[in-house]
Amino acid sequence: MNKSIQKSKVIKFPVRAGQKIYAPEGDLIIINNVNAGSELIANGNIHVYGTMRGRALAGAKGDISSHIFCLNLRSELISISGEYMVMEQIPKNFIGKTVDIFLRNGILELNEI
Repeated sequence: MNKSIQKSKVIKFPVRAGQKIYAPEGDLIIINNVNAGSELIANGNIHVYGTMRGRALAGAKGDISSHIFCLNLRSELISISGEYMVMEQIPKNFIGKTVDIFLRNGILELNEI
């Protein structure tokens, strides 16, 4: 088996308040909603095919090329490789939108997709 292939972790159920889901080997893919008070952590990218209300931390081990993708951004906190924004810092024009979040020159950027 080729060890350079990273395995994605796929979750098909709603992520409830108080739950923490960690993908240590690659991307974390949620095919449902993420509730407030929950936490998603991935060493790779995070994909949320639903509403994202909890905390999302991509690139947890320092991968600055990681992204967070979500269909409906309403997060308490977003972070890539330690750079973060809390809900109050997220520009209002991105709330409720389909968004790609990434780092550019060490600063979190959000793009509507």
